[in-house]
Amino acid sequence: MRLPALFFLMIFCTCTSSAFGSFEHRGPDARVEGMGGVGVALDNPPFGSFYNPASDAPGNVRAIGISYALPFGNSSLDSFYGTLQTGSLPFDRNGSAGISWQHYGSSLYSETCTYATYSTKVAGPVRAGISAGFLEKDSSEKGSESTLGINLGVLAAVSPYLDIGASIFNLNRPETGKKQENAPSTTFAGMAYKPADNIVVSTVIEKQEKQDARLRTGGEVRVLSFLNLRAGFATNPSTFTGGAGFIFGNFRGDIGLVRHPELGTGSWYTMRALF
Repeated sequence: MRLPALFFLMIFCTCTSSAFGSFEHRGPDARVEGMGGVGVALDNPPFGSFYNPASDAPGNVRAIGISYALPFGNSSLDSFYGTLQTGSLPFDRNGSAGISWQHYGSSLYSETCTYATYSTKVAGPVRAGISAGFLEKDSSEKGSESTLGINLGVLAAVSPYLDIGASIFNLNRPETGKKQENAPSTTFAGMAYKPADNIVVSTVIEKQEKQDARLRTGGEVRVLSFLNLRAGFATNPSTFTGGAGFIFGNFRGDIGLVRHPELGTGSWYTMRALF
């Protein structure tokens, strides 16, 4: 099974404009991925910090979430995520803090990242946030290597209907290995528009270092009190997305699908609880 998995990993890295590996940005949330990956300006505890470190857990909200991603049907690329976020900190009533963990890959190549995140209001409706993490990768060829990564973000509630945000991941371009290989930085900028309580539309520009920019667009509609439906798309390459979210009191369950033109369909599954 090792050779087929390695072959698929090589094909995957060749076909995608932003190949997985070397601590590149990966989105964990089935809700966001079902909307085309438009997470930088969304109100989305506890997974918001994966897309923008300035993300808030409003009021006294505490949230916990787990996620599993199976990109394009191959278990050698699967990912696991866990996150905990809390608002209204004892030392900062406008602050929010969290810790998140992610693991990606197989015995051939894997990455594990653990981040601590803090955000707070800095001026009027503007929030700023930072996350710092321990990044470790392990391969059968090079063994274990580790480094530190820094991410920054800003988020502003321009009106009750419009939020704008921007974030940069791997700001310090962390180095690993004897060859001092740099992990690429990735920048996001976008907006989320809420014309009604049950509708969200969002657009994001993503620019990864040494790659073409990607346009991401998607939306969400609550069709029943317990059901949200989502759709979106992204360019470079052209991917189409969809998904659904289910609400059970303080619990949420989400499924997201991403259709790649060459690699097929990947799936994301997320559970979260707000308390």
